[in-house]
Amino acid sequence: MITRLELALLWRSRRPHLVAASLAVLLAAMLLGFFTGGESRAGLGGLFLAFASSHFGLVLVLPVFAAVEGSAQIAGEASSGTLLLLLTRPLGRRRLFLTKLAVAAGFVSLAAGALLAAAVVLGLALGGGGDLDLPPGVLAIVESPQHLGRGAAVARFVLTWPATSLALLAPLSLGFLVAAWIRRPLPAAATAVAIYVVGFALAEARPFADLRPWLFTSHMAYWGALFRADIPWRELALEAAVLLANAVLFAALAFRRFRLREER
Repeated sequence: MITRLELALLWRSRRPHLVAASLAVLLAAMLLGFFTGGESRAGLGGLFLAFASSHFGLVLVLPVFAAVEGSAQIAGEASSGTLLLLLTRPLGRRRLFLTKLAVAAGFVSLAAGALLAAAVVLGLALGGGGDLDLPPGVLAIVESPQHLGRGAAVARFVLTWPATSLALLAPLSLGFLVAAWIRRPLPAAATAVAIYVVGFALAEARPFADLRPWLFTSHMAYWGALFRADIPWRELALEAAVLLANAVLFAALAFRRFRLREER
């Protein structure tokens, strides 16, 4: 019952429509840049287009939406009075919190899957088939040239879906944590996004290289290792564990605050 209600609230919020429209604009912009910037003539092909657009969307765009979604689940519904109404039911705060977290996690996972699927389909349809070749240094993913056959590359895109779904749990839980402290939806969303963007910038800046191991944002693109010819499974597992640990920590702190605060 509560799950169906949360799904209905999510759909009526029109956040899914906003995410879908934003991802469509992203893919359109990447296609425009691909066919006007000379990359297609360089022979990089449709799978490279799919990889490039997926990388940008999964590392920057969708994490921002995940942080906003997390904040909206608490602060947005608290502002509208929906959260107080839900708490009048005999649900328990733990069950309500976990249901909200699960629904939000499912939503961002579906968004990631939709982006990957659309990128691959459009890339193959408009950029041609062929294999995936990644030049060294491209998007800071590979240090040496990587070549994957078409079938192997598509399989790596499939593996990327659960990997990115796990990564998105960290900014999503961060949004929950911020909204547990900030009651107004816009300041909560802005704060969550600002924290992620600043963390992302610090992770990419060379002067702050010593901070990288401590920033979950520096691990958000860990799934890129799936596109190496030989997948470093141990490295992937370690980075996934770091992201999962951050997500659990943020969610636990968020629940503690949510359990203690008074709704009005």
